[in-house]
Amino acid sequence: MKTINFLKGLLLLILIIIASCTNDQTIKNQTYVFIKPYCATVTVGGVVGLSEKCYKIGDIVSGKENTSGKSTIRIAEHSYLNDGASSSASYQEFLDVPLNYLEVIK
Repeated sequence: MKTINFLKGLLLLILIIIASCTNDQTIKNQTYVFIKPYCATVTVGGVVGLSEKCYKIGDIVSGKENTSGKSTIRIAEHSYLNDGASSSASYQEFLDVPLNYLEVIK
């Protein structure tokens, strides 16, 4: 009897976890325009390959709004260099930008 109750509880817990998960695919890509200048340090080739990435007013980017008051924008296209473990050839594909620097283009 204890085993059956344990399995029922475990099944209920699994169903609750599945129901509470959000699907990232429901968040649509949006097009943003920078309304203030913004600069950030990005990885362009491993840990030692750091560079300053700057945007000026009017630059247009594509991204997704996340829950922390930021938008995740794509700064580089994905390639096989980023597949697998990080290496000296890996580079940063996304950048989190505070929403107060961006405005959605309708």
